[in-house]
Formats: sequence, structure tokens, C-alpha cells
Amino acid sequence: MKFQSTRQQQTALSLTVYNDGFGLVKETRTIPANKEVTEIQFMDVASGVETESVLVDGIHVLEQSYNYDLINKEKLLEKYMDDVITVRNAELDEEMQIRLLCVYGSIIGERVDTKEVVIDPIGELILPSLPEGLLTKPALIWKTASIETDLEAKVSYLTQGLEWQASYVAEIRGSQLTLSGWVQLSNNSGMSFFDSRLKLASGKVNRYVDARPIHEQARLFAKAEESESAFREHSFADYHAYSIERPVTLLHGQTKQISFYKAQDVAFRKIYKVEPGSQQAKVIVEFDNTSANHMGVPLPKGIFKVYEQDRDGEMEFIGENAIGHTAAQQEVSVVIGEAFDIISKNWEKRRGRHGHFDYVTYVYKLQNRKSEYVRIEVNHQIHERIWQMESSSHDYELKKSNELEFRVRIPAGKEAEVEFTYKVDRSADEHIK
Repeated sequence: MKFQSTRQQQTALSLTVYNDGFGLVKETRTIPANKEVTEIQFMDVASGVETESVLVDGIHVLEQSYNYDLINKEKLLEKYMDDVITVRNAELDEEMQIRLLCVYGSIIGERVDTKEVVIDPIGELILPSLPEGLLTKPALIWKTASIETDLEAKVSYLTQGLEWQASYVAEIRGSQLTLSGWVQLSNNSGMSFFDSRLKLASGKVNRYVDARPIHEQARLFAKAEESESAFREHSFADYHAYSIERPVTLLHGQTKQISFYKAQDVAFRKIYKVEPGSQQAKVIVEFDNTSANHMGVPLPKGIFKVYEQDRDGEMEFIGENAIGHTAAQQEVSVVIGEAFDIISKNWEKRRGRHGHFDYVTYVYKLQNRKSEYVRIEVNHQIHERIWQMESSSHDYELKKSNELEFRVRIPAGKEAEVEFTYKVDRSADEHIK
């Protein structure tokens, strides 16, 4: 005997969505006692279910299969092979009964009254009641031991087609900014989730990938539905999770946005950076993700948009970029564009050989055409392997073994030159020759 378990028997549902296009569905359903039941059809599951990931607690499962052989014309007619069906021609107001012989390519039948064989008869096919075992929805099929008492089945499985992304909006007013974080959820799993507990997992979870193609998921856009943060963050294993405090409904084919973070009065720095080849300085918005700066929470990777208040009081968009996963106490640094009024020219001024050493002089000429004081970071990379600084017009910090950073402060309307000379030891190169 078969028993169909549907969403109506569901007593709990929770959903964990990962960054990489999949999710973990966890639900609890009641299964009534029935000693005659030897097969449970677990209906209302995601069409993207990974069957090898299914966990079942509370039911003694002997065998499991996944039926995605859903109803269509050919599969339905196949169930009536060698049975009698009716063909109704509405235009002629006639009916005939045929014994179904073939449904592949053409419909072939034998007339019950004349024994003639007809091919692709014209008219509407009238079939008896739906055959047992033909499913109209995906289902997990379990062969089970007899069910002696009422059971509470806890079932979990991974499914493709679920995705979440974080996005951020920073509003700059004067020397501080307000930061809002949003979660965009997309559901293309083939299943709708009603009143589900929602958890978002942030971090890179390793998954085995084979050669089968992964179809690109469609993306829809919906209006943001929350204005204040509804999530609570916590760490688990080697990842971070964000749990929402209220049930969420996420329909198949739907994308929705939910506020997950809000921080106000965040102190920030606007930094200008130049590198070899730069003609304009990069504009960088930078701030400390610390509790002292009204933050101090792990931020999942996402797109970071920046707005700034103009002199008329209106917020104007000034740039965007992506940030990676950022732990608490880390610095957030976002390149949002190039500064129109900060000009850079840089070149190798001279290079000469003395003994085993090459002496290289490099120059950065910086112009601040803004009406305010600016700080410019000059990042220069030395490609030679063994080198030593000989002289420099400005102090610098060695960020890496071959990367220098100069910090130059330039008043409004002024310019400055950074010049430095380093020597390169060529004796090792000559020894190799």
C-alpha cells in the first residue's frame, strides 16, 4: 500500500542558502500509523534535489528512488498501451473506440468494432482515470518497513537553484557614512517555500564538480521588502551564518531582497591612489570594520554602491565595486572610480650601471587641482629580485618585499614630486650566465 506525504502534513520547514547556487532544505512531517503501508511517496520536493544528499530520520527506509518522470502526452498514453480509449470527433459528432497499439511518433490503434487499424485518428482522445503510479509532481519514493505508530519524519536534502547575494549601499554625509546591507534571494529550485525559517551561509564550501553542464539560472528582480535589519549573525564550523527572526516565503521563480545590516555614524577615509601608468588617481573609500567604528561584524562578499550628499542636499551616486568576505576588525577598502582633478605623471628618470649594480631613479609628479587638501598614496612595484633603496624624497612603507607605498599630502591647487633611487644587485645574474 502507498501513502502520499504532502506539504499538508508538514509541521516545520527551514532553509539554508549558500553563496554558490544551492541550498539545504530541512522539513518535518507527520506520517500516520498504517501497517499496510510499504511505500511512501514524499511529495512537494525541489526538482533540483541531489538525491545522494537525502537524510531521513524517523522512518526505516529500505530503498529510495527519485521520480521525476512527470506527466506528459507520450508518457500518459504509454500507460494505456493495449487498453481501449475513445476518440471523439467534435466536427462530425462521432466517437470511436480503439485499442491503443503504439504511441511513439504516431498514435496507432485498432478499432474495437471493425478491427481496422487507424493511424493518428482525428479527434479528441478520451482516456480512463489517471493510472496509479503516474506522478504529476517530483517525489522521493521510499520502500519502508511497516509503520506501526504515528511517526515524525525529519528529512533534509541539498538542492540546486537557490542562491543569495549580499549588496551594500553607503551614504556619505560629511565625514561619516551610513551603511545598509541587503540580501537578494533567488529561487529557481522548482519548489516554493512557505513560512520557512531562513539561514544564509557565508563562505566558500567545497563541492565536487563533474563534467555535466550546469544550466544558468534565470534572475528576476523584486522590490526590497524590509527597511531594517531582520537577521542575526553567528559563526559555525569555518563559516558565518545569518538567520532571520521571522518566517519567510520564497516562491519558485521569485527574487526578493531583505535588509540584513544597518550601521550609522561610520567614520571613513577617502584616499587617492596612483600606480605606474596612472594618469588620474583612483578614488578609494576606506573604513574600519570595528565595534569602535559602530560596526565590527563579518560582512559577506557583495556589490558595494556609494552615494554622497551634494551641496544641494541630494544624494548622488559616485561609484561601486565588489568587496570580498570581510571579517570583523578588518579594513574595508572600495575603489569607486578615478579622480578628475588629481593628475599623475610617472616615469623612469634614469638608469645606470656601476660595477655589479644598476641604479634606477623613478619619478611621480602629482597635481592636486581640487579646492581641498588631499592625501595620495603612491604604490610602486620593483620588479628586480635583489634591490636596496639609495635615496627617497618622501618616507615610504614596504608593503611587500618588492612593493613600496608613499603617502603624500598635497594642499589645494598644489603639486608634488616623489623621486626615489634604488640599486639592483646584478652579480647573481652574472653568476648564472
